[in-house]
Amino acid sequence: MSKNLRNKTIILAAAVIAAAFLNACYQRTAYFHYHSTPLDGWNRQHQLTYEVSPVTHPGYYVEEIGVRTTAQYRYQQLFLVVEQFVVHTANHQMGKMKSDTICIDIYDNKGRPQGTGISTHQLIYPLKSLKLETGDSLVMRIRHNMHAISPNGIAAIGLKLTEM
Repeated sequence: MSKNLRNKTIILAAAVIAAAFLNACYQRTAYFHYHSTPLDGWNRQHQLTYEVSPVTHPGYYVEEIGVRTTAQYRYQQLFLVVEQFVVHTANHQMGKMKSDTICIDIYDNKGRPQGTGISTHQLIYPLKSLKLETGDSLVMRIRHNMHAISPNGIAAIGLKLTEM
């Protein structure tokens, strides 16, 4: 084998390996949306609703909750109630509602904000994974569960659903 042919073979093999690696790491985002909340106080009665359209690929999906806060938020943690149910399009049935209360650390023990950002900090909280069939959709409602009725400084809450 000539040196030129060997180099081309090595380059081709490296390109095939790189393409396979990138394809293995590729994840499809099925849904990604943030709802803004009033900075001067998000009322406990105000639920944020996320309606995910029917998925086109069956499989496992990872749910992540995104939280954006400003310096007006004075609590170390944020407690959220997350209610969700899957709508099974194939048999026109609504799955059981599942409810979780999650605790997100907004500041560490030394008072430093967690996450990324300067004037607004964003944190991503992995929630869970769920199995969805083709045509299944998801409805999620989120509200805060803080002692304060309307805590200040919560800028937005988001939901990201990614196919594994």
